[in-house]
Amino acid sequence: MFKLALRNLWEHKVRLLASAVAVFLGVAFLVGTFVFTDSLRGVFDDLFSSVYKGTDVLVQGEQAFKADDPTAPNRSRLTAAQLAQVQAIPGVAAASGDVQGFAQVIDKKGKLVGRAGPPKFGYNWNPDPKLSVYKLFSGRAPQSAGEVVVDRGVMKSAKFKLGDRIKIATQKPTEAFTIVGDATFGSSDASLGSSAVFFTTEKAQSLFGEPGKFDAIRARATEGVSADALVATMTSSLDGQKVEVLSAKAATALARSAVSGFFDTFQTVLSVFAYIALFVGTFVIYNSFKIVFTQRTREMAMLRAVGASQRQILTSTVIESFIVGLVSSIAGVAGGVGLAVGLKALLNAIGATLPSGSLVVAPRTIIVGVLVGLFTTMISSLIPAVKASRVKPLAALRDVAVDKAGTSRARMLVALALYAIGAVTLAFGLAGKGTPGAKILGISAAAVLIGTIVIGPVISKPLASVFGAPWFGWVVTVFGVLVGLAGVTATAKSFSDGKPAGVINGVILVPIGVYLFRTGRAAPKTPGRIARENAMRNPSRTSATALALTISTALVSALFVFSTSITDTFTGALSKSIKANFLVAGASHDGFSGDVATIVSKLPGVEAVSPFRFVNARLGFASKQLGGVDPTTIGQVLDIGKTAGDIAALTKPNTIAVASRTLKSNGWKIGQKLPFRFGNNKTAELTLVATYSNPEGLGNTYYLTTIATLTPFSNTALDQFVYVKTDGKDDAAFKKAGEKALADYPTAKLQTKKEFEKEQVGQLNQVLGIILALLGLSMFVAIVGIANTLKLSVLERTRELGLLRAIGMGRDQTKSMVRWEAIVVATIGAIIGLVIGTAYGAALVHVLGKDGSLTLGVPYPTIVGLALAASIIGLYAARRPAKRAAKLNILQAIATE
Repeated sequence: MFKLALRNLWEHKVRLLASAVAVFLGVAFLVGTFVFTDSLRGVFDDLFSSVYKGTDVLVQGEQAFKADDPTAPNRSRLTAAQLAQVQAIPGVAAASGDVQGFAQVIDKKGKLVGRAGPPKFGYNWNPDPKLSVYKLFSGRAPQSAGEVVVDRGVMKSAKFKLGDRIKIATQKPTEAFTIVGDATFGSSDASLGSSAVFFTTEKAQSLFGEPGKFDAIRARATEGVSADALVATMTSSLDGQKVEVLSAKAATALARSAVSGFFDTFQTVLSVFAYIALFVGTFVIYNSFKIVFTQRTREMAMLRAVGASQRQILTSTVIESFIVGLVSSIAGVAGGVGLAVGLKALLNAIGATLPSGSLVVAPRTIIVGVLVGLFTTMISSLIPAVKASRVKPLAALRDVAVDKAGTSRARMLVALALYAIGAVTLAFGLAGKGTPGAKILGISAAAVLIGTIVIGPVISKPLASVFGAPWFGWVVTVFGVLVGLAGVTATAKSFSDGKPAGVINGVILVPIGVYLFRTGRAAPKTPGRIARENAMRNPSRTSATALALTISTALVSALFVFSTSITDTFTGALSKSIKANFLVAGASHDGFSGDVATIVSKLPGVEAVSPFRFVNARLGFASKQLGGVDPTTIGQVLDIGKTAGDIAALTKPNTIAVASRTLKSNGWKIGQKLPFRFGNNKTAELTLVATYSNPEGLGNTYYLTTIATLTPFSNTALDQFVYVKTDGKDDAAFKKAGEKALADYPTAKLQTKKEFEKEQVGQLNQVLGIILALLGLSMFVAIVGIANTLKLSVLERTRELGLLRAIGMGRDQTKSMVRWEAIVVATIGAIIGLVIGTAYGAALVHVLGKDGSLTLGVPYPTIVGLALAASIIGLYAARRPAKRAAKLNILQAIATE
């Protein structure tokens, strides 16, 4: 039976190709995720090891608290006296202080060097080469306030040379410096796509911190003194000074742990999409094996007739599925490694330069990839294999097997039970709120999807009858006309705009429109009627093929509902809450100088200006984010809602206002003192003087005080926003004047309210685009499944197609028949998915938005567009099967058994 399995597998290798492709894609994505994230972990491990190479002990200020934002500066600075004390400790060979901040180079054309994203560091130059990972490549170290060293990455990208005068943007006014040297990060030109600029220690302190203070102190032990021994000595010497003393090994482990959570989340998210693709692939695998085994019914019955047992037949089919799963899984592992190599090359190409290092292919990755692929294949093929093994010898005399799945009472009963579970859990989920309610909705959605899978063959027949009818042919025909016109319009517009590249849109859309038009017109005719009957004749096959697309469209439509709700809520809140018609936002997340608000306030036409900054602090055992504003103008530029108490009292020192819901939930009262501990380890009791009802209007800020109150408790006096209300007489002239006035602050970007809204929505859409691209893998697997089903269906109906051709059906009619069947199947899958996805997307928004933070937004045009896009999916999937059907030799096809 093993030899028989190998022979059958070889003879039907092309027919099982789609199953192999589905497993390959899912395993490749899963393995690529593991390899890429493991390799990144290795890169960062090497990076952190490099950062502290040559350092034995790191001294830093005691961490005041663990903030929700891990990048927040929650440590106090160290003094020059503490540096001197460390240098004098026995066993210290050398020690130096580190100063770090934001610094971005401006090129010769006045543009910021480097992409948005990777950090732009400013440091003091460390005079001890053993304590610094950066090494001089050429030139010398900076010796005066007007000199800098820049990394080799910046030198190359901006085409600078030693002696050039350059401008550097910090949170303070832009200044000009002379390049006196360039440096490398170890052996690399830059570190992970970031940039670095080095100043004298005094200049770095004036730009990023405080005169005479450091962010950390590095120390190197004398020969014969271990790092642990030096840590113990130093801890004793610095006892009571609110500092933390760490060995380089411990500091490296701390840095690694800070990013390990990100990598775990990143790996989990990508793995989820890989498993979704594999889940969709189970339908493809099931359908492929079912069709192949069904086509071999007569062969298996003959084997039973000559003495083969049911167990032997089952063993043979299981061997076939095992080999398919094993080969495609191994190929998927290799493909995953290739995918990781491609992702690394892509990151390097877009500027996120990774230090040299080999890919990490852990044994766990290979084992998981192969086992997951094998498990998916074996489980998906098990039911077809069992059915194939139960073929009776008498079946050898039959030509056709009748599909009775569409009339199964058992399916209906099981599906109704699952739908009942889905309805009950849906009711409980809708009654709940937040994450618990969302989890219950997930259980409900799973029950409904499984119920739909079970009842699929029962409902696919009537749905095929509905969507295979002439009326839907007219819908597809009109859609084809619209797609074709869109292509012609795109082509004409590209020439009128002088952008010939836009012709590509026309080249793609026009043929699609033509095919849709021709296929839709064929629906009411004989080819369309036959295609409709084909889809109805085998409901279980139609169902399994359509449901592969159902999963993808359900996820996509739910995502669209959720993202549209977030976007609508966000833009609605911005439109309602921001009264200012202009605002200044940071070009990076680091913020900008408080001088910006002063400069803007002096422009003509300004009626009110209110800067806004955030500072983290600890209240009790929880981290809180405090907003600092100008209480005299905040009400003119932002809607803070209904107030209680006296907002004007915020002008008094050490006062605070909180959101009314926060006051209520904590049981506080006006006049109460709240004890806060800030990032620089200073403490203060802030008196509660007022409440406000609209924290969303303040960017979900639930604690509000003044900038004057926060300044003594923050290491950085930087604003995140400046809200500006003008008289509105000439917005264009005001923006031009504002940009000119802020020329020395390139990190502060003046925008209109509409420009800011558009930018924020664009960032949300980027995230949506990434998720859609990841879901596109499962969509592609579904398309492969439809194409495979049609291909195998054409092989199965070879004689039928030959007879149709013999009695006069033309090649174009044959193609239209296959295309129309594909469109009908794809539409069934898409419609079911859209109904389920839209419903549960809306339910999720309802549950998560019960506190008023989210309002429902249903993208009806997008959903209709997705339903119509199923026609294009069907066309694409039917392309090759349709050509194959049209090219059949009539005489050979008629002679086929």
